[in-house]
Amino acid sequence: MKPFPSLSLPRKGAALVIVLAFIVLLTGLVITYFMRTGTDRQLAKSSFDDTAAELLARSSLDIIISDFKQEIADAPSVTAANVKPRTYGTPSPGLNPIPNLIRRSLSGDPTGRTSGVNSTADSANGRSISLARWNSHYLIPRASTSSTVDSTPVSSFTAPDWVFITPDGPQLLASPVSTVVGRYAFAAFDEGALLDINVAGFPFFPTTPASAATPGIPSTDVGRKGSVAFADLTGLPTSPTVVTASTSTPGSWHSASATNDIVGWRNYASVHPAGSFTSFTFDPAATAGGTGTRFLNLFLDPTRTFLLVSTTTTSGRTDQALINRGELLKLRSASGFSQSVLQYLGTFSREKNRPTSGTLTARWPLSRFDLFATTPPTNAAGIQTYFGLRYVAAVSGPPAVGEHWEYIGASGSARLSAIPSTAATADSDLPLLLRSTLPGSTSTGEILSIVASLIDQRDSNSETTWIEFGGAGPAQKAYGVDNNPVVDPSPSPSPPPRPASVVVLNRAFRNVGELGYAYRNAATPLDFLTTASTDAPLLDQFTFNTASIRAGTISLNTGNIAVITALLTGATTTEPATIASRTNAYHSAQSIVTEINRLNAIGRADVTRLAGAAGTFFGASDEARKAGVRSLAALGQTRTWNLLIDVVAQSGRYPPGATNLNQFVVQGEKRYWLHVAIDRFTGEVIDQQLEAVYE
Repeated sequence: MKPFPSLSLPRKGAALVIVLAFIVLLTGLVITYFMRTGTDRQLAKSSFDDTAAELLARSSLDIIISDFKQEIADAPSVTAANVKPRTYGTPSPGLNPIPNLIRRSLSGDPTGRTSGVNSTADSANGRSISLARWNSHYLIPRASTSSTVDSTPVSSFTAPDWVFITPDGPQLLASPVSTVVGRYAFAAFDEGALLDINVAGFPFFPTTPASAATPGIPSTDVGRKGSVAFADLTGLPTSPTVVTASTSTPGSWHSASATNDIVGWRNYASVHPAGSFTSFTFDPAATAGGTGTRFLNLFLDPTRTFLLVSTTTTSGRTDQALINRGELLKLRSASGFSQSVLQYLGTFSREKNRPTSGTLTARWPLSRFDLFATTPPTNAAGIQTYFGLRYVAAVSGPPAVGEHWEYIGASGSARLSAIPSTAATADSDLPLLLRSTLPGSTSTGEILSIVASLIDQRDSNSETTWIEFGGAGPAQKAYGVDNNPVVDPSPSPSPPPRPASVVVLNRAFRNVGELGYAYRNAATPLDFLTTASTDAPLLDQFTFNTASIRAGTISLNTGNIAVITALLTGATTTEPATIASRTNAYHSAQSIVTEINRLNAIGRADVTRLAGAAGTFFGASDEARKAGVRSLAALGQTRTWNLLIDVVAQSGRYPPGATNLNQFVVQGEKRYWLHVAIDRFTGEVIDQQLEAVYE
């Protein structure tokens, strides 16, 4: 019998190949698994580091805000020295080359947490923050004002230092410790000192020659101000100041066409201009139903908060708002205007519309004077409620007696001899409000004379208003000032001679500064120009806009000459249409900022001091010098700290054996711009917006 045949060599080789192929495939799968696992691990680690950085950034913002709130709690009595946030890490005092900068994390700062490690160079793996990155928001003046996109800041800016974080919180370190889990650095800016671009700016109408432009709304409306919408954005410089033998002004300015880009994009549905972005056109304001008229209807609505856009739609389009600074940077890029203007523009400002002094929880609306728009009045109940007056019709005689008023109080029926001494509220009658605001030595006759003069400014006739007061005996009389003399056969006391120079508006009040046209005792204009003025507190008690919280107001303590220039440019210096030039506005703004740097404003009453310091650039008359009051009092505020806090947080660690603080290894990074409004007088956070920054 033959033996069983053995396997052939080819069959043995095939088996070996199959086994080897299986081993290669298994090895590939294992390698792929480990590669995928490694990638997942890297992604998970990266995600963990980014999350850690985000948590660090948010925690650091909480710490920074707590520092601001603690600063308020430590000094509840507001003074000129503490009405603004404490500054540190800024250039030397004086005319600040970086007026927006409030503070930055700085080794040796009052927090006692910041280490001596600067953010521009100190990192073991090259994750530092350059000066240009620190100014990517353009809130710091640029080193070069050329058209090249470059955010490198002026040389006077020094980057923030790092604050190191351990599980026990921020710690001041002199050398590395293994418990460090991250670090942060920050800079805080005064966004309330900027023009809120969601409100500021009006359209322009091109004229011949093509390079010229005039306001697309009446110059009288620009001049009466009353809203930041009437700030002239062509008053913002785009180049450094040019100094000559006699004057100094910027060499170039923001253009009218760039302003039209902003207004047309922002208010397209409400104003609906012709053309499209970068080529918007506005028809003359005199045109019935034109873009200028629609613009005025929008921004002269005294109830509008400007916190939300109008719900009007046009051709399926709406108005728009810039919800953060990143969107402002994109709008600038699309429009092409100079980056240098960005240091004057913001997107976030809030104010509680209430006085900084006294007991009022809201300001007294100027619109209540509109009850006197018709003669004889049609709302007797409203006039008694808000003015404490009863109308007495004219008698043709003989003897002829002109129409006049009796002071009976908000709820009385008989003539009163004195104004009650009770505390005023936002709904008190005007004499009671004036009694609560003016010095106690101010007589009832003086107060009622001011009331009569204010009525003369608002009513539509030229007859001098007079008010009777006094008890059961003969009536005493307080007189206003108007174009025609008093019609009273037995004046007692006799009205003084009419002042030589009288301006009577005979229209609605647009801003609180226009109260300065009124007189006391029918002879002396209210004093809104001197530091010692006892009338100045009145500026803080009244308002054109009645919203309880509103956007768009400017910090009176701004160090930005350009911002003040924009507010003053075009202001009415003498009624009805003589206006302030941009050059004179710029020089006045220089004087005002110099005075602000000398002594901060606590409230609107300080506007009298600022306007007085501006001198006579607008003219020497009382009316011309008060142009600054009419421009700033209604648009300015001091009670809210509107801040932009720029924070960069990095998660990471110190490697074993690290001997120097600059050997920190960065593993994750997060940057935020926090916009926050804090009421200086109460410590309340009114509003805040968190903006993630992607670079």
